[in-house]
Amino acid sequence: MKKIKFMFLVGTILFAMFMFTGCGSTTVDLNKYMTIEVTGYDSRGTAKYTFDRKSFIEDYSDKIKINSKKSSDTASLGLMLGMSPAELLLDSCVKYELDKSKELSNGDVVTLKWNCEDNLAKENFNVKLKYSDIKHKVSELKEVDKFNPFDYVEVSFSGISPNVKVTITPNYEQPEMQYISFSADKDSCLKNGDTITVTALISKSNEEKLAEKFGKIPGVTKKEYTVESLPYYVTKVDEIPSDTMDKIISHGESVFRSYVERKWAKPENLIDVEYIGNYFLVDKNPWWISSYTELYMVYKISAVNPEPEQPIEFYYYVCYSDITASADGTCTVNFDDCKVPQDGLFTSESFKVGKYKYMGYETLDALFNNCIVPKINKYEYTSTIKNAEQ
Repeated sequence: MKKIKFMFLVGTILFAMFMFTGCGSTTVDLNKYMTIEVTGYDSRGTAKYTFDRKSFIEDYSDKIKINSKKSSDTASLGLMLGMSPAELLLDSCVKYELDKSKELSNGDVVTLKWNCEDNLAKENFNVKLKYSDIKHKVSELKEVDKFNPFDYVEVSFSGISPNVKVTITPNYEQPEMQYISFSADKDSCLKNGDTITVTALISKSNEEKLAEKFGKIPGVTKKEYTVESLPYYVTKVDEIPSDTMDKIISHGESVFRSYVERKWAKPENLIDVEYIGNYFLVDKNPWWISSYTELYMVYKISAVNPEPEQPIEFYYYVCYSDITASADGTCTVNFDDCKVPQDGLFTSESFKVGKYKYMGYETLDALFNNCIVPKINKYEYTSTIKNAEQ
């Protein structure tokens, strides 16, 4: 019997907590608890709002109750956490925001817009919300002179397109610049034609110091810069001028002939060195560690093998990396850093006829499959070699 009485008492208390008392609804005027303030300097004003939550709760602590028949789980949870019905009303039904809050000038109008849950307030709390948009005209912001911080900044680009980097160098001898820092939205992996935005960064406290000490603040905070006229990596064979290509062809042939003079037992058995075309590879992603481009110049070699004496034909390549061009189209080729067929621990680019070894490939397909195919996932390639089975 005692247990039943205890449970009945607890139930009565809980019911009383959730029971809405009174027949009429309560109307609350939200506007009178909201204030808007704009601080800062003309053209750089900042608006903020303040809702006097403390006064609202004091005014309505005894007037707002929860309707137990309509209350949501959120309201029940709030009560369990010790929140008053007035607090729950604000947190669940009252929302607001400013249409703009930064870069304000005298004469601007800032509007606070309410976004309230009227039905929820009526059902859960039997409250009618009264509100209207609040307009605040900006005035009395202190007027200060403006200066352009980019007049004291050098923005430069270096590197080879598309791997260009940006360097921002402020002139800190200009005293105002001590309060400003700069940041670019993109500072690497740039190419000719790219546009970056540099932003002058200044905290509110530093802006106030500038205004007090020098009577001026930045009037411009962003400026665009374009990458242009920098050297670039050639990405198409057609971008290589004919005179430069002639030099590359000639150099490749001289590399092979030098190899013959140094390594062949009978250099005189060389009959012909014929340039037949090239494979041009371009890295699919310009964030490379090794070569960005590779140009494989391919030669068909005709010779006579000494023993057994017989005619032979094979293929040899000379590979040039990262050919660059200047703004006027003049190309630069690093002839001292070319790659040729090698025999090593992990690669074999040679074959034998009798007892004589030749660097190169017996077939064009063998050259393609060994030199180009393993790189297809990383590189795009084009070919000028005719009648090649690929």
